[in-house]
Order: sequence, then C-alpha cells, then structure tokens
Amino acid sequence: MSARETIFSAIGRALGRPGDPTAIRVEADALLAELERVRPRLAEGDPVSLFEAAVTRLPPGASSERLASLADLPAACARRLASLGLAPALKIQPRPELEALDWTAAGLALQAAVDDRVALSMAERGIAETASLVLRSSSDMAILDAFLPLHHLVALRTRDVVPHLEDAVADADLARSRNLVIATGPSGTTDIEGSLVIGVHGPATLHVFLIEE
Repeated sequence: MSARETIFSAIGRALGRPGDPTAIRVEADALLAELERVRPRLAEGDPVSLFEAAVTRLPPGASSERLASLADLPAACARRLASLGLAPALKIQPRPELEALDWTAAGLALQAAVDDRVALSMAERGIAETASLVLRSSSDMAILDAFLPLHHLVALRTRDVVPHLEDAVADADLARSRNLVIATGPSGTTDIEGSLVIGVHGPATLHVFLIEE
C-alpha cells in the first residue's frame, strides 16, 4: 500500500460510515426551525443602511458609496482611482451591463487581463449582517479577479442586499457553478502577536458601489 493509500485509508476509518442523508436533513431542519435564536439580532433599519454601517466596522481599506444608477459607475470608478493616486485603468468583469457603459467618457482605459492593480466585479448578493459579498464563478466572472488585484471594486445592486447569510445562500443553487465565494472586507491576516496586516493575501482595499436602481 502506498503512502497516499495509507493516509486515505486512515481518514476513512476515522470518519466512519457516512451518515444517513435523510437524518442529516431532519437535523438541519430542526436547527433552522429556531433560526431567530441562533443568529444575531440586527439593529433597526433597512438592509442597505445596515450594510453600510457594517462596512464601517470592517478593517481599514473597506468603504462604500451609493450611486443612483449603473450609468454613474464609470465616473465613480474614475474618482475612486484618482483618490488612490492610481492610473485611470482597470479590468472589468465581462458582463454585458458593464461592457455597455461609457468608460471612455470617464477617461478610463479597460484592461483585458487583471494585473496587480484594480479590478471591478459585480456581486450576486450583499449581506447586511457582516457587509459580506457573494461572488459566483462563471464564464463571465473569474474569481481570481477578486483576489489578485491590490484594489477591488464591487458593484452591488441595493435590491440584492439581504439581512443575513442564510438569506444570501437560500437559493444559491450551488450546482450552477464551480464555487461561490463570500468576501468580507479587504484581505487581512494577523500574526501570533496580534498585529493586523492588510493586503498580504489579497486586495488591500475593497470599495463597494451600491447601485440604487
């Protein structure tokens, strides 16, 4: 028996026999029946306002702003890049609604591949509880665009902001894509002495555009 087979054999013995799917489902449903007891109670307010408040509690580098419509996005991206002292260039997620916007009028150059600077994505959901973003891999969404650039910009429609994590994944249909990523704030890591360092393993800044249309 090879070392690999030995390891997997040991794992199999430790796991034991697989649980009965029906029994697991019954147990999960029983937990969900008392959901209000086990999830945090949110403050009063609409989900979008709660999302904005949660952004302010994230580590440094997280921010958000509201836009009246998607058409305002190019100019808002240009302002954001200028505030960071960056060149007016970025990679956008190749979705028709983003590609149809007038990026040239905003003075922005679009890049074909993500580099170490800026990428713009569209989130599938926003979670007011933690200011988290749900990003789904697909033919028009390279998940690495959310992790490789130093600065990540995200467009999120206000109608897609939900109160809790469970609300965001209730209809996720995980079979529809290879993965579903939940990102909360910029990348941060803490060493053994408790020093927080931002941007080591991913974006140093995360800016969310809340689209009110």
